[in-house]
Amino acid sequence: MEENENILDEIFVDKNEPVDKKMLVEILKGFVTIDQEGILNFSDKYDALIGHKKVLIYLCAKKAMVLKGIEAIKEFSSQSEVSERSHVTLDVARNAIHKKYKKLLKKEGEGYIIPNYNLRKVKEILEEKND
Repeated sequence: MEENENILDEIFVDKNEPVDKKMLVEILKGFVTIDQEGILNFSDKYDALIGHKKVLIYLCAKKAMVLKGIEAIKEFSSQSEVSERSHVTLDVARNAIHKKYKKLLKKEGEGYIIPNYNLRKVKEILEEKND
């Protein structure tokens, strides 16, 4: 009986799953660098992305800053923060958060985050050629 119960583990995610830091670096590398104070420097490759993918990069960068221990940085981001800091319009940020990636993001605190277990999906989305 125990074996049948364990097979269910394949379809459940752990909301406390630790961050796969290597995957986070793979997602961000080439799109952004972050200084020790949490200032983001976006690359030409980032600038070439479609707006909704910029939202994912920004949210991943916030996760990286929190993991690095940069003071006063909270992982969650509001729509207006995402818009301003990722250089997309508020409409694009709102659409990405509430429609395009609604099932990928999680409401937390005063904003939204990408749960650790969804980093693989983010990587796949960013690797897609068609938007």
